[in-house]
Amino acid sequence: MLTTTAESLNDLAGQAGWMEALFATMFDPAWNQEHATVIWPTIMFILALTGIGLPTPEDIWLTLAGFSAYKQGGDEFIWYYFLGALFACSFANLVGDTGAWFLGRKLGFGIRDRFKFMRRILTEKRLRKVQGWFDNYGNWTVFLGRQVAGIRFVTFFSAGTMRMPLPKFLLFDFLGCMISIPIWLTLGALASIYGREWLEKASKSVGGGLFATAVVAVVIFLIVVKVRGAKRAKKDAADIEAEIRLSSKVPTVAETVD
Repeated sequence: MLTTTAESLNDLAGQAGWMEALFATMFDPAWNQEHATVIWPTIMFILALTGIGLPTPEDIWLTLAGFSAYKQGGDEFIWYYFLGALFACSFANLVGDTGAWFLGRKLGFGIRDRFKFMRRILTEKRLRKVQGWFDNYGNWTVFLGRQVAGIRFVTFFSAGTMRMPLPKFLLFDFLGCMISIPIWLTLGALASIYGREWLEKASKSVGGGLFATAVVAVVIFLIVVKVRGAKRAKKDAADIEAEIRLSSKVPTVAETVD
C-alpha cells in the first residue's frame, strides 16, 4: 500500500509545475484576499469546535490565521489586520471553551460513563493533573490550561464541574488567549514571510516525489500515535475499573469482625 502511495506521489510530482503552482496559490496575497470570506469563518468555526473536544490542534489554525492576516495585508504587517485576527480567534476560542465549561457544569464526570469516547478525552491521568493544578493554583488553572495542548478541554470541563462562575472563567480564559494567540499569529506571519522560500528549497533538494512522500509519512506517523494513544487510554480505563471492582470485593474491618 505504501509502495503504491509513493508511486502515485511520484507520478504527481512528475506533472510539470504542480508544486510551484501550489506554492503560488498558497502564498498569493490576491488569492488570500479573494477567499477571506471563506478562510476566516472556517478558522473560527474549527477553533470553536476544538474548544468542545474536536481532536485537532488549534495551534495549527492559529498559525494559519497569522499567515492569512499577513497575506491579506498584501505581504505587509498591518496592525489592525492582526488585531482583528487576535480578537476573532479569541472570540472563537472563548465560545468553544464555554461549551466545554457548560458540558462540565450540566453533565459532570458522569458523561464518561454515558459516552465511551469521552473516556479517551477525560482520562484519569489528565483529570488528576488538572485537579492538582486547581488545588495548587486555583482559578489560574484556566489560564495555565489554555497554554497546554491536549489538556485544554479537560481544564475547561473540570472548571464547569467545579461550578466556577462563568464570568471568572471567561476572564482567566481571555487572559490566557492574550498570551498564547499572539505567539501563534506571529509564527504564522513568519511562515508567510519565509515559508515559501523554505518549502521551495526543500522540495527541490529532495525532489517533489520524496517531499510529498515525507508529508504523507508524517501524517501516517501522527495517525499511528493517535491510535496507540487511544488504545493506551482504553487500557488505563479498564485497569482502573478492575481496581474499583476488586476494592469493592475486599471486606471491611467491621465485616471481618462480624
